[in-house]
Amino acid sequence: MSAPVNDPDKQAAVSAADRKYVFHSWSAQGAISPMPIASGSGSRFWDHAGKVYLDFSSQLVFTNIGHQHPKVIKAIQAQAEILTTVAPQHANDARNEAAQRIVELAGGHFAKVFFTNAGAEAVENA
Repeated sequence: MSAPVNDPDKQAAVSAADRKYVFHSWSAQGAISPMPIASGSGSRFWDHAGKVYLDFSSQLVFTNIGHQHPKVIKAIQAQAEILTTVAPQHANDARNEAAQRIVELAGGHFAKVFFTNAGAEAVENA
């Protein structure tokens, strides 16, 4: 985990590169000014200018245990040493374990999990 550092040049460079190379979805490109984010820890994140923000939205509402949680980092590192990704047409222990846990937590008539690449794909297949 890093700590906030005041680096206005880095803040400007990240903003300039974003403006030059990134197309942001659901946005009028000329009207947006994305906030450059340097890092985060727990419920806070910060920009390159050292300004700290309380993250009420968990970025995209999926990091509700906080940024850089040590258990999540450890799990990602452990899995990355084994296999970083698996195509949908293949079987894998980690995906099977995740599916089994989800089925057990969901209960009722749920018996299988359909993993998708993104939220839009999940909604389209629901």
